[in-house]
Amino acid sequence: MQFLRVTDLRSADNHAVPAYLFLPEAPRGGAAVVHGYGGCKEQMLGISARLAEEGWAALALDLRGHGEHPAALDEGVLQDLEAALHWLRRYARVVAVGHSLGGRLALISSADLVVAISPAVASRPSEEGRQMLLAFGSTTVRSPSPSTILELLRKMDEVKQPDRPVLLLHGERDIPTLIEGIRRVAQDLPHATMAPVTTFQHPETALTPTIIPYLHHWFNHLDLKFNPEVFQRALAWLREKT
Repeated sequence: MQFLRVTDLRSADNHAVPAYLFLPEAPRGGAAVVHGYGGCKEQMLGISARLAEEGWAALALDLRGHGEHPAALDEGVLQDLEAALHWLRRYARVVAVGHSLGGRLALISSADLVVAISPAVASRPSEEGRQMLLAFGSTTVRSPSPSTILELLRKMDEVKQPDRPVLLLHGERDIPTLIEGIRRVAQDLPHATMAPVTTFQHPETALTPTIIPYLHHWFNHLDLKFNPEVFQRALAWLREKT
């Protein structure tokens, strides 16, 4: 199996779409693997590797406004996924595997198969969800405004190919409004399979008032493993020492 950086991927509006590819010796098809809002391609390398072990040419990409993508977040975000799917057509059938925003995009994409992991299909985000997006979801996103993602989701279609096979996954303790939206989408799709993920779930617990200001520190700590500045500084230091 090869692991490659893909450099010839461009969206319809001519943006370079950064991506990594896991390439098995005899691909059974192509898989475009799409992160959620605030994510990046590096976060999706684990599932990409597992897909490649099953024979899929797995391509993890950065959506615009995220990771190494040069463009800011805007309404053309679906074009990045479509560019990946078009590129993967060389391996015949293609699947779109996406989480959250990526799952929503997968559902409206041209893929032959879809795996939507907790797709952002809530009819209306809860006030708590809106505040989480505005307060914690935009530190790694280049966006005209923190509210841009809410505006994009409001305008976005939910399903464009109702007759293809779709797997809808959500956490057993996932966001309630998302679970409601996923159930509604599953009812509208004749070939959809919906399944809750029951393992590795955070239990409900009483929180002290001091936890709210602490959350910023907690997320900043967790996000460092995907922070581009960490990559740059670590690599620069290693060049100096070797």
